[in-house]
Amino acid sequence: MAEMINEIFRLSPISGMLLTIGCYWVGMVFYGKTNWTFFQPVITASVIIIAFLYYAEIPYDVYYEQNVILNQTLPLTAVALAVPLYRSLDILKRHALPILAGIAAGTLATMGVLLAVCRLMGTDERILITMLPKSATNPIAVEIAGIVGGIPSLTASLVVITGIVGGVCGPELLRLMRVKNEVAKGIAIGTISHAIGTARAFKESEVQGSMSGLAIALAGVLTALLTPAFILLLL
Repeated sequence: MAEMINEIFRLSPISGMLLTIGCYWVGMVFYGKTNWTFFQPVITASVIIIAFLYYAEIPYDVYYEQNVILNQTLPLTAVALAVPLYRSLDILKRHALPILAGIAAGTLATMGVLLAVCRLMGTDERILITMLPKSATNPIAVEIAGIVGGIPSLTASLVVITGIVGGVCGPELLRLMRVKNEVAKGIAIGTISHAIGTARAFKESEVQGSMSGLAIALAGVLTALLTPAFILLLL
């Protein structure tokens, strides 16, 4: 059975793309019905895809190549970040300094701690370069990794993992720390856990979601500017 599925899968050059879209749709339906944080569509889709590829003995390289359209489209989606930035323009004007300071502090802290810990652990330099942009949203992080000599596919995986952890634990951690300001919560979640965290932030409140979307855009720009500087420190 597995061999037959393998052969059928390889017949079409877009089988991987259809699998990705189909599994994500299943994840969205499941999440919509359960509304459980641990069943984010990205998590559900990833588990189904991994299980399918393992069962049918399909190499990841084959699956990746069949997702070429999605892979090439992903960087273009970065322009969508202009939408939350525009919608939140009034709030940004009123609270520009604390918002920008919060995003800058979060981005610098994330990259600085990562650099320090990896240096102490003796992490390979290319792996470290790959990890540096992990808190930016995927389209930006993948492009940064490719430009500075990292491993884009690994960066994409780390971005998803970071987003899942932030989306699942972020709001609860902020409540535990008694952070009550909605703008501050949104900025914290968006700066660290990008799109997946933002989806969770919108579940919390409209303000948190819009601020998180704003943080995605600004943190992505800041990460792109800071990564070369951190690499110079690394080298």
